[in-house]
Amino acid sequence: MHPAETWIFRILVLGFVAAFAAQLLTRARLFLRARNNIIIGDDETGARLWRVVREVVFQSRVIAERPAVGIAHTAVFWGFTAFGFYTAVEFLAGLGIVDWTPAGWFSVYAYALVPFALAVVAGMTALMIRRVFVRPAGLGDTLSIESVVIGFFIITLMATFLLAFALDSGLAERINWWVHALVILCFLVLIPGSKHFHLVISPVTVYLRSRDLGSVPNLDFDKEEVGLETLRDVERKQVLDAFTCVECGRCQVNCPANATGKLLNPKTLILQNEQALLSGKLDIKLSDLYDPNVLWQCTTCGACENQCPVGVEHLPLIIGARRGLVSNGEAPAALSAVYNHLERRGNIWGLGYDQRQKFVQSAGLEIFDQTKHEYLVWLGCAGAFEADFQKSLRSLFQILRLRGISFGVLAKERCTGDVAKRTGNEYQFQELARANIEDLTAAGVKKILTSCPHCLRTIGVDYRAFGFEVEVVHSSVLVASITRDVSVPVAETVTFHDPCYLGRYAGHVDEPRELLTRFGAAVSEPERHGDNPFCCGAGGGLLFEEKEEGKRISQQRLEQLQVTGAGTLVTACPFCSIMLKSAQASSNDGTQIVDLMTFVEGKLKQMPSRP
Repeated sequence: MHPAETWIFRILVLGFVAAFAAQLLTRARLFLRARNNIIIGDDETGARLWRVVREVVFQSRVIAERPAVGIAHTAVFWGFTAFGFYTAVEFLAGLGIVDWTPAGWFSVYAYALVPFALAVVAGMTALMIRRVFVRPAGLGDTLSIESVVIGFFIITLMATFLLAFALDSGLAERINWWVHALVILCFLVLIPGSKHFHLVISPVTVYLRSRDLGSVPNLDFDKEEVGLETLRDVERKQVLDAFTCVECGRCQVNCPANATGKLLNPKTLILQNEQALLSGKLDIKLSDLYDPNVLWQCTTCGACENQCPVGVEHLPLIIGARRGLVSNGEAPAALSAVYNHLERRGNIWGLGYDQRQKFVQSAGLEIFDQTKHEYLVWLGCAGAFEADFQKSLRSLFQILRLRGISFGVLAKERCTGDVAKRTGNEYQFQELARANIEDLTAAGVKKILTSCPHCLRTIGVDYRAFGFEVEVVHSSVLVASITRDVSVPVAETVTFHDPCYLGRYAGHVDEPRELLTRFGAAVSEPERHGDNPFCCGAGGGLLFEEKEEGKRISQQRLEQLQVTGAGTLVTACPFCSIMLKSAQASSNDGTQIVDLMTFVEGKLKQMPSRP
């Protein structure tokens, strides 16, 4: 390279790197200004690093959700990664620092990159066709010019690399080199202000993502924390999330609220945060930044977080903003009534404890005694007061007795605080949690059995923040483990609705299906199932919402289940059962909706001799 070229290149590199660094500095200041909510346990480092390897290096989450798109994205990722060292060597030579380009090993390395270059071109072409011509719903209606420019840059980089093999030293070769170098420098400057910034910080956001889906740390009332009221209250991980979003739309497409015509769009919330942060509007109220009605449309199903390929966490933002609204007395009227029920009666229905006591007596339940009973059965608000779900619990009790499992219940039980937690009433949640923990500790409980996935999550995960850790198991898991000797010939086809808090949150996808198969059912799967089910619409306080904007979530889910053609619909959550039966009542559908425990116990009764 001519000395004049070297100096021109040095000046250009310095200028572009400075522009890149300035953008990084702006974002770093916003990150450091935010409250630090990042907590990592001493025993989590290995698991988090392995997560980065799986999801960033090997793109496991992207491929699992959309194999064709994921493979194309992976080809681009690995191709770009392979070119990192090549680019560094070329730039070192161009800067006049050290020139390794004539070396034989570098020539071999360059030829080895040819398949990667071709893979990048193929993958990028496929992605460009998808973005420009196919336009999936998650990408939105507006074509991103930025995406087109970036795509053109990437293809140009590969083209100039491949062209270099055909050019001898001379003017054409120098022009090709300069085009290649300038495109890289332009790409460098564009990265921070585009969705491609995830190339830089997605390993960080994936590493920092909470261990548990939908994890929202407790507020510290001694520090007068009230949640997220303004953008200034947004926490460090949420700042990173705003800058990491790749705008792929997976959160939007999988959101049940968005799918049924509601205003909530998880992607939009994150992008609105990014725009407001960069504009310096830190004192803007979140209720002014996005419509507060949107915040109350979230079912907290976790589909958004579960599908995000770059570790963005939407629920801490949504629930945090709900906390801010609740602290200012701006909760919806329906939820205010629930909070009043919880405060006065200790349950979401506002019913007296005498009704729970009648059920305890009629079901022949014993008060838990740690010297006699292996499990404490947690009835929950539904089990204690909801007549339909009490039938399911009676079935569970019968199964346990047949299998010789000893169990008892608390003399008095209050709500776990799930609704309060998910809707932002943190003070009420902590009051309920501390009181329950005191009762459970005093009773000497070591194992808790529940048929409610929401109770499973709240006691088993959320209560850990208070130092309370016991074994909490869902009824489907325990019953699956104690009925392994049963084998009933297939006699009917059923469909199973995975409760979000059982399948997606707790990962119990196989156990319910094992039970159904074991007791003579062939399972016909709906459109959304397993660890990515479509929500019933009850979570996040929406169980109490009398009127939904757009189509009812429960109605859409029921229709998805009906498409399977199964005559029986089985679920394993009291709130799912309530919502689906409500939707069924308005559709005049004849599908039988039963709880999993009721199904199993019914089959046991039909057996010639009970095992």
